[in-house]
Amino acid sequence: MFSGQKEIKLGDAIKEFLKEMHIDEKVDEVRALEAWERVMGEHINNRIISKRISKSILYIHLDSAALRYELTFRREELKNAINKTVGKPVVKDIVFT
Repeated sequence: MFSGQKEIKLGDAIKEFLKEMHIDEKVDEVRALEAWERVMGEHINNRIISKRISKSILYIHLDSAALRYELTFRREELKNAINKTVGKPVVKDIVFT
């Protein structure tokens, strides 16, 4: 051990590195996209053409106008479920297209 240096856990060192390199935000976005898949299930996920996150907004492109309309009413509930699954507020809004 080097004198004057503080010991830290490896997990904490990795988290700090990711934060300093601004990679932690992208990791959270990937976790949010994975959370969407778990929250919605296979039936809804099969109707998705594409999904992405930009500036904390989750964009979901669906192949069904009726499903898009239905999910619009559940937007707040879905956002909360995703953020709860991730463990922090990653998604601020969901846009269905």
